[in-house]
Amino acid sequence: MPPLSRWLFLSADYGCCMSAVASSVPVRQLSLFYALYFSLLGCIAPYWGLYLQQRSFSAQDIGLLMGGFGLVRILAPNIWAALSHRFRSPLQMVRLAGVMTLICFSFIWLAQSRSAVLLVMVSYGFFWAAMLPQYEAITMQALNNQIGAYSRIRVWGSVGFILLVLCAGVLFDYFSVALLPVLMFLLMLAVVINSLTLKSAAVSSDSHDTGVSFREKIISWPVISFIVMTVLLQISHGPYYTFFSIWLEAHHYASWQIGVLWAAGVTAEVILFWQFHRLVNLFSLQMWCIVSLLLTALRWVLVARYPENALILLLAQFTHAFSFGAMHVVAMRYVQNFFPGSLQGKGQALYSSVGFGLGGAAGAWLSGMLWQEAGGQGVFLLASVAAAAALLVAWAGLRTETDNS
Repeated sequence: MPPLSRWLFLSADYGCCMSAVASSVPVRQLSLFYALYFSLLGCIAPYWGLYLQQRSFSAQDIGLLMGGFGLVRILAPNIWAALSHRFRSPLQMVRLAGVMTLICFSFIWLAQSRSAVLLVMVSYGFFWAAMLPQYEAITMQALNNQIGAYSRIRVWGSVGFILLVLCAGVLFDYFSVALLPVLMFLLMLAVVINSLTLKSAAVSSDSHDTGVSFREKIISWPVISFIVMTVLLQISHGPYYTFFSIWLEAHHYASWQIGVLWAAGVTAEVILFWQFHRLVNLFSLQMWCIVSLLLTALRWVLVARYPENALILLLAQFTHAFSFGAMHVVAMRYVQNFFPGSLQGKGQALYSSVGFGLGGAAGAWLSGMLWQEAGGQGVFLLASVAAAAALLVAWAGLRTETDNS
């Protein structure tokens, strides 16, 4: 299909899906936030490790720094959720978080030692981690929890990620990865400007009382299983987000090739996000988790065993549609089911902090500790074991009847 025809087809498909969404929903601003936020993630995941390596930090230092950055994501979303009653609206909170992220990150040019860089990463990470859970809750509430419409907005995060990693890969090949902080600063500034275009009235939250306490929810077996599964999934991604680019560089891939491989994975994710409303009813939510985690375990085996085979790595990257894409959309449905109404903001914070924060921090720290001793192949094989363990938890703990609860 020619590029113009493809764009018109996608635009028409997008319009049909979003036509049921109320006109008061700020679709463009929310879509732009995801594009900018995940463009920023596209700086951190593929290239921040290379940037730290270029600054002469060791593999253990990089694991510690990325682990610290992930660790703050455990605490920050829950702290911000607990303080939410002090703000007039979630939007006021994310605006403040955006400004503070920008200010804290600006000190990266002054930080020289490992401790100083860690302080900068932890401080800006504390505020950066506050934004996504609040925007997720804002988006789901604005869309009246329509998961199909949500996936069509969330897809722009993946598009932003793809464009960033491709363009940045070429940019760093011609110049230097030392330009990375400048690029990140500009994206943070754009996030702040975009937040100022949103109107509080358009994203007001649903605060009705569900009659069930948050504590009662989190001690139920399905919720515990869901969180443990998410933690294990993110642990398995630890080597990928921290060392995948370094693993590729060690096998003589150029920066643009690294960018293409990252973008290939997210392209598959985009396709799944775009069409997930057509696919979601093919399986139960539990079965989506089992299939996705099985493919995730296979993915890390392929990355470990065939790093010099670009075609196999490309095929492995396509499973990112399931490793992240399907797992995230299904997780949003589980959060919606487990934490309805006024509990949704806290549920999003729990999912982001304990799932992504604890799992991501543990994965980064463990991969950094084991990278020299076990080697890249050994670390990615252990990541496959973590994904397989997550599969067992999903099979045992996420009963099918919770899908429609």
